[in-house]
Order: sequence, then C-alpha cells, then structure tokens
Amino acid sequence: MNTGIALFVYNRPEHTLEVLKGLRENNISKLYIFSDGNKNGKDKKPVEDVRNLIDSIDWCDTEVIKHDENKGLADSIADGVNHVFKKNKRVIVLEDDCVPGEDYIAFMEKCLDKYENNERVMNVTGYSLPIAIPEDYEYDIYFSYRSSSWGWGTWKRAWKYFDRDESILKEIKKSAELRKKINRAGEDLIPMLKDQVDDILDSWAVYWSINIIKNKGVCVNPVKSKIKNIGHDGTGTHCLEDNRYQVKLVKEDVRSMFLPNHIFIDEKIMERYRKYYSPGIKKKARRGLAQILKWLGLYDAIKRLKN
Repeated sequence: MNTGIALFVYNRPEHTLEVLKGLRENNISKLYIFSDGNKNGKDKKPVEDVRNLIDSIDWCDTEVIKHDENKGLADSIADGVNHVFKKNKRVIVLEDDCVPGEDYIAFMEKCLDKYENNERVMNVTGYSLPIAIPEDYEYDIYFSYRSSSWGWGTWKRAWKYFDRDESILKEIKKSAELRKKINRAGEDLIPMLKDQVDDILDSWAVYWSINIIKNKGVCVNPVKSKIKNIGHDGTGTHCLEDNRYQVKLVKEDVRSMFLPNHIFIDEKIMERYRKYYSPGIKKKARRGLAQILKWLGLYDAIKRLKN
C-alpha cells in the first residue's frame, strides 16, 4: 500500500483525543504526527497537554515532529505532507478535529487503490456534505471538482501540482474560462483565495482545490461520510461555530462498496454540492469587514487582541 497516515495537531487536547480514539479503532500500524509550536502565552499549556497525549500513544508506531515555533496551519500541512512523501507514495491526512469512523482508513485505502493510476483523480476525502443524493444513484462515491480537507488523501503523482504561488489570482482575473471552472466548484473559492493573498486567511486548502481545478482534476467523495468534523464549536483557529456541517457516521462493509470504473460528474449532486458552498450573507459580511479593517490598517491589531 505504501500509505503514510498523518495527523496535524495544535492546542486542542479534547478534540485530539477523539481523533486518536477513532484512529485506534482503525487498527493502523504507524502514525506521523506533526505538532505545531506555541503561538502565544495562553497556548503554552494546551499545546503541552496535546504533546503529552500524543507521547502516550502505545497502540501503533509513531513518528512525532514537534515544532519549536508556530508555523501556522498552511505551512504545517504543506511541509508535513512533503515530509510523508519522502517515504511514501500516498498520504492520508487528518487534522485535530476530524474524527474518523472505524471504516475510514479501509475506505480511503480502497479509493486510493482504485484510482491510483488515473491521473485525473487527485484527491480522496472521507467527509461527505449533508446533501441529498438522488435515490437512483448506484455508486458509493461520487466525483466533484473540489477537494475537501477534512480527512483527505492523495498520491505523490497528484501532489506535484500543489502550488501556493499567489500569482494564480492574477491568472484567474485574466481568464474567464478559469473563473468559470472554479466557480462551478463553489463561488466561495475565489473570495477565499483573495483573503489568503491579503493575509486575512491562513489556508493551504484553497490553493489545493484551485490547483486541482486548473489541472483538470476531480475528487472522490463518499456518499456516506466516514469523517465527523467536531471543530465547529468555536474553539478552532479557522472555523467559527456552525452546525451545518454535522453528519452521522455510517459504518459499511468497505469490501462490497461499488466504485465507478469511469469518471463522471453527476450534475444533480454537483448542483446541491455547489449550493452548499455558496457564501451566505453572514460570511460575505465578515469578509467585507475584514477587508475594511485591512484597508484601515487595523486588521492585524484586532487579530492580535483576539488571539
């Protein structure tokens, strides 16, 4: 299989414990763990608590990398995935709020096996949006234009397209065709990229989604979610309190799951998928306020006070 399983943690011991409980039920043999460094004084204790927790793992082999400084989410993920790819051809990635069901790893491995040699398939995720799937849809996965960063995986052959060059935004502005392709995956992606370039956001995932779209890739999503995100409780650095992403995990016999041999986009599913990511009024208002504070030179000061 040659798949490296990676977990990225920071300052949430309770969340991390739930993720570890889920991984233990998956009977994994090795886990790469990347622990980001303390960002400010108030994070010191919870970061230490998380590190004590990961140091106590005795149910699988671990390779733990603890950063002395705070790298931030984007740098931590990008550097960590690159590290895993030095020894593995495939990677499965979890953050400290992505709780896996007990069939999650088996599902991921099945999909990584199935589409390993299909250059168009670039991302597999264990999370599925709570959207209605047509009753006559016969498969256990569907393809999308957009990647999900909640319990995801990819191949070294696809990760070569990952690039955080900010000039992609200029390319998008000049190309109506590229804008159209990105917007069919969700009208929030280009605004997110703008926020990233303006240092309002710290995201690697928006670059990954856009790189996949630019290179004509598609992504695999389960019909029934294998990941439960518990980070929308107001504790996360990047996720606000929100219950719209809650899902119920359903255990399946992964061996009998029906995966398509050919790539196709189901337009009914994609329309519901796209609408789910359409930015609402509150999100647009928050983005607008952040931009105004940026123009006034107040954004960084308020951000420091919040942290």
